[in-house]
Amino acid sequence: MSPDLPPVVPSVTADLVAALSPRLRKRLDAGVTKLLARPAVREGDTVRIAVDDETDVVLRAPGGTVTDADAIRCGCLLAPDCLHRAAAASAAPVAEEAPASAEVT
Repeated sequence: MSPDLPPVVPSVTADLVAALSPRLRKRLDAGVTKLLARPAVREGDTVRIAVDDETDVVLRAPGGTVTDADAIRCGCLLAPDCLHRAAAASAAPVAEEAPASAEVT
């Protein structure tokens, strides 16, 4: 887990991991380790991680927490179902789930 990354709600991480192909899912732990070795740059509510010279993973956390899978973007060819997005979510601190809105009858 990286304190440089904004917290991500568990359902976002679960959705991103579930979208991975079985081949990529097997590589998730190695992907997390690789991503944690890269520097994270924070600019306001946005954190950018350079995966390599041409590819960035960007986490947008308005209010300080990533609450939607679309708030984690990657510029690689496999995005949006890429290992980088799932690895970033998995490397981030776990946030509390957003409370479900109560229906008023």
